[in-house]
Amino acid sequence: MLMTDNLRDIRAQALLAERGLWQTLRYFCAPPVSEEDLWTLVGKKFKNVPNSHAEKTAQAFASVLDARRAPWVAQGRPPTAEEAELAVFSTSVLLTYESFKTGRRGTSSRAQEEEVSEALKAAGLAFDPARSPINDLDGLSRATFSRERKVAGAKCDLPIRLKDGRLLALECKVSNGPKNSWKRLQREVGGKADTWRREFGSRVITGALLAGVFDLTCVRRSQEEQGVAIFWQHDLAPLLGFVTD
Repeated sequence: MLMTDNLRDIRAQALLAERGLWQTLRYFCAPPVSEEDLWTLVGKKFKNVPNSHAEKTAQAFASVLDARRAPWVAQGRPPTAEEAELAVFSTSVLLTYESFKTGRRGTSSRAQEEEVSEALKAAGLAFDPARSPINDLDGLSRATFSRERKVAGAKCDLPIRLKDGRLLALECKVSNGPKNSWKRLQREVGGKADTWRREFGSRVITGALLAGVFDLTCVRRSQEEQGVAIFWQHDLAPLLGFVTD
């Protein structure tokens, strides 16, 4: 916490000098601020704090710090050694837990991709190892699939070109609870479905391969309102039947 004088002086210069500082500061807030919420507060999406929004980012953090973990900030004094140690420890636990969950989700999604890839090969589809963006559907041959390629600017886990020329843009999603499933399906998959529909119309079908716990209402809305085709990892037969028909 040295660069911020123990959180008492969060400045734009510190955020620009230490590029990863903003990620750590998110967990000193109450509740911890997600990247999306921070971008909303600041008014810009970024991976590194930009010069143009550094001051606004610093102000956002200063306004939502956890007063319980850092009572000395509001009181205008330095922290005691015990207070500083407790704040660092508790924040480290939060950050580690979130990093673990994120890593586990990424590992699970990659495992899904691997399993589906092998199943698609066994079903007779050819694998295209290209990683270049797909801006035209003919950039991927029929009865062929790829891994992690951008389709019309949005990353797709498994682009699958069907025999009839349409593209199944398949997203692999793992959820550990109903609340989390809304983000996975409605925001992430649904947002991409809107992008692909605007670009290609009915020539692209957005699909979601699901594993874990998903809210039934969320799944129904994705199907009925966003046109997302739902498949389940524990039963790949419907997916394989669809892509080989």
